[in-house]
Amino acid sequence: MFKKEQNLTEGSIPKTLILFALPFVIANFLQALYGACDLIIIGHFVGESAAISSVAIGAQIMHLVISFIIGLTTGTTVLIGQYYGADEMHEIQKVSGTVFIFFMLLSIVVFGLIYYFSPNLITLMQTPKEAYIGAIEYVKICSFGIVFIFLFNSFASILRGIGNSVAPMMFVGIGGISNIILDLILIGKFGLGVKGAAIATIMAQGICALSLMLYVRLNKFSFEFKFRKLKFYFDKIKNIIRLGLPLSLQDAMVQMSFIILLSLANQMGVAASAGYGTANRLNGFTMLPAFSFAMALTPIVAQNIGAKKRLRAKYTLYTAISYTFVFGFCCLIWQQVNPESAIRIFTSDAEVIKEGAHYLKSFSFDLIIVPFAFCLNAFFNGCGHTAFSMANNLVATLLIRVPLAFLITEIFGKTLFNLGVAAPVASFCSVVVALIYLKLGYWRKSAIS
Repeated sequence: MFKKEQNLTEGSIPKTLILFALPFVIANFLQALYGACDLIIIGHFVGESAAISSVAIGAQIMHLVISFIIGLTTGTTVLIGQYYGADEMHEIQKVSGTVFIFFMLLSIVVFGLIYYFSPNLITLMQTPKEAYIGAIEYVKICSFGIVFIFLFNSFASILRGIGNSVAPMMFVGIGGISNIILDLILIGKFGLGVKGAAIATIMAQGICALSLMLYVRLNKFSFEFKFRKLKFYFDKIKNIIRLGLPLSLQDAMVQMSFIILLSLANQMGVAASAGYGTANRLNGFTMLPAFSFAMALTPIVAQNIGAKKRLRAKYTLYTAISYTFVFGFCCLIWQQVNPESAIRIFTSDAEVIKEGAHYLKSFSFDLIIVPFAFCLNAFFNGCGHTAFSMANNLVATLLIRVPLAFLITEIFGKTLFNLGVAAPVASFCSVVVALIYLKLGYWRKSAIS
């Protein structure tokens, strides 16, 4: 399974998909532990609703930043994947140098914005007063790790474009293990609470990113990473921005919608705020296979589109949907039968468990719809049609899910159960639009010059 580079346009479709997607699943699982272990250890060592709410709210803001970065760097994966499929290796070198220079400069700008404006965001979220100071402290400390998030995702996006999904997984694993150990030391042993969770996170991100950079520096690929050879090409950054910016804006706006919904949950009290935040952490795991297969699908489709193998790309889409639907269905049954057991993983607080379980009862139907939504949009991203994916997701999220959540809670009462109803409705609408776009065949036209 460990290949420095991999041609994804040949061989058995199910085998290629599973072997390439499996590292994404493992990497995303480990990455989810970055935030989850913070919440679990805070929940069991500190045990206060205010501390849980502080970390949940702060993590939601940082997830907004991470989503923005991943969306932008995915443009790199698509571009490199299509160049690799078309056997244009000289172009990959140009993209690699451009990506490193651009994203390092951008990381400084993003750090400044998050550090100085995080109190405003936390205020806008109507954060419970008990969690307000802790949430600001968490975000301000975590903002120092933004440069590491950019650094890791820059290299990971390049490697995934040339068919290497294993190396990013390995270094996420190093970071995840480091984060757990540091959490146990800083929170469990030294009692640093929310501050300890934030410090552990940025230290783990640094270990993860710098280790991956060293790996790329010491190994030979279709591109060469040497500081003296790095050059900036305006035509390449133009393509990266054209492909990545729609995904970045889409992911950022989707996460912003989650923040808006969190502000609605915050109005229901600190227990509801913690319950909503905990349930969303759980959903980060239950939706993980669909999200991971979708991430893997993008570079696979990109290479096949570059190689003019459109039918193979389409069959890979169908295979990814079928695999992830089965997992989503199993999780739906679990959360309908015993949602309390799922929330109990994160905390022993009875009120938080009760509130989180109410949310899962309605939201969990989304688990059998998102395999279609995630995979279809990832397919279009690999084809280079990122603008359509952005438009489809933003309409479903900002024009359907958010307004519907406010409408339902206003009419039927402000409860987490009512808040969760809007998610599956919005996802269903997104899938219908994506299937129509697939049927019309616009994805066959190249979106990369």
